[in-house]
Amino acid sequence: MRNNLGTIGSYRWFIAQVATGQNQFVKGGTFDDNHAERVKIRIPGKHPRSSSEVSDDNLPWAIVAKPTTTGNRNHITSGIWGGEWVIGFFMDEGEQQPVITHVLDNNLPEFETNVSNSFKRVNRFNSGMKPSTTQIVSGESPDKPAEPDAYNFEKLDSKVGVLDKMTLLRERNNPDLEPLEKEKLNKEAEEVRNRIKKSENNSTK
Repeated sequence: MRNNLGTIGSYRWFIAQVATGQNQFVKGGTFDDNHAERVKIRIPGKHPRSSSEVSDDNLPWAIVAKPTTTGNRNHITSGIWGGEWVIGFFMDEGEQQPVITHVLDNNLPEFETNVSNSFKRVNRFNSGMKPSTTQIVSGESPDKPAEPDAYNFEKLDSKVGVLDKMTLLRERNNPDLEPLEKEKLNKEAEEVRNRIKKSENNSTK
């Protein structure tokens, strides 16, 4: 296998895959050893492909470098969980202190395995993690912009001007709409406004 190691100045850099089930949230790290959201990584050309040769437990911990917005006043998770491909460098000449600097983004729902092994594509939602409502979990890529219905608009956290924007957008994308169709859109938006106003009034009582 090609060696995925290089040199930047006096530092050696690498491309690696984060092992599944090997972050400190899953392993329940204590305060003494739980720093920088460390994760274990497998580097092609440095570690064997198969976890049967070198288990994930025996891989090195890597520190995750973060932006200045994660200083003492803030707490922002790195988002690295397991299965991601990452770029980083070694802080020491013995290559025992890896630091992750970047994640190679992946938004494809297809995967080959739920547990990292042989550098296969790993399910993003592994080791007990559940997808959020904003993440893609299955299905084909959309072929047109989303068109939220009235029910979903009732559930929005921010409703200021959204309905008017929806109506204007749909009219702009459909310049040939007949007057009756435009009237129907306006009526639908007005009904949703009234339901939202009613629900907000009820919540303040």
